[in-house]
Amino acid sequence: MSFLTHEEAVARAKSLVPRIRERANLSEELGRQPQENIDDFVRSGLIRCLMPKRWGGHELGIETMYKTTYEIAKADPSAGWCFGLLVLHSWMLAYYPEQAQQEIWGENPDACIASSFGSPKSEVKKVEGGYRISGTWGFSSGVDHSGWAMLFGSVPSEKEGEPPYSMMMLVPKQDYTILDSWDTVAQRGTGSKNIEITDAFVPEHRTFDMVAWCQRGEGPGNVVNDNPLYKNPLYTVIPVSLTSALLGASVGAYELWRDGLRTKSTVRQAKVADFTHQQIRVAEVSASLEAATALLEKSLTRLSTDVPIDAYERIRLRRNYGYTAKLCSQAVKTIMDASGAGSIFAANPLQRYWRDVQASSMHITFNMDHLGEMFGKLELGVPLNQKDLLLS
Repeated sequence: MSFLTHEEAVARAKSLVPRIRERANLSEELGRQPQENIDDFVRSGLIRCLMPKRWGGHELGIETMYKTTYEIAKADPSAGWCFGLLVLHSWMLAYYPEQAQQEIWGENPDACIASSFGSPKSEVKKVEGGYRISGTWGFSSGVDHSGWAMLFGSVPSEKEGEPPYSMMMLVPKQDYTILDSWDTVAQRGTGSKNIEITDAFVPEHRTFDMVAWCQRGEGPGNVVNDNPLYKNPLYTVIPVSLTSALLGASVGAYELWRDGLRTKSTVRQAKVADFTHQQIRVAEVSASLEAATALLEKSLTRLSTDVPIDAYERIRLRRNYGYTAKLCSQAVKTIMDASGAGSIFAANPLQRYWRDVQASSMHITFNMDHLGEMFGKLELGVPLNQKDLLLS
């Protein structure tokens, strides 16, 4: 088995860019990723970037997920979003019990996995040997091309006053129905549809404790996957996938806009590049995106050590991801404000970047009011809501 290096993985991601860009309009028309994109992600070996070596993965660092996702998102924001999640979900599977890893990777080491952390309506009951679940789970990006889904579940405590048991569950495609619910004006190519489940059985080995994962980076898979990569708290890593896609899309928008300005003329044949106000906008936008990049990359250095990450650092990292998203959405808004009426035509790819970046920045992961309140309380010594702290 030939394992990729970080540099080789990034080079492969860049090699996919022309084909991904060519299919961007098709992904919007389909309302999901074209199968050709998924085939490219699999054939390139890139979805195995964070997968343990003992299963045939490359066991690279979080920085590799960032850089490969960033490059693909520059070509198409929705493609980058779905690609980053495929890489992320392999990292997540490494935390599950060994039997669950064997069940999926033993059969197909290139298995595509979706997820959903939000359920508008669901019921999870403890039964002998596992759980029975029913309900609807939402915003499952890339579920059409996935054979499994990781779902958040909550079981009421049998003891009064105690919080419910929160867990992640693995469910195979045959146990759920994909609902055609994704009719949006942005991120259309992510295919983030709802899934519906009616009385499915989830065995114990396909579940584990979310609180231990969120707070201490602990899961049953730690026993066999002992690389520090697999000891990071959940929400210090999940946002990296989404932030990388958002940053890559924003830089892609900037480069498209900048290159267009170099040759663009007004109806009176004046060169737009000669306008002082456009020169200043270019300086502002490029500086904002460099600041966003620096903040994200500085944050990622904390995930490459084996030093435990405490509650303060978890929230600080989440604040950084949220603020990176804010810088990106503001930068792309500035680009559109300075682009003129021609940017609103469907044939102009800039409007797709604008829509997708705006929608991406609205993800709950990047809610700066919530993140700011949590960090502000910790920084000022104000007690934090324990419910938020448990799963943050």
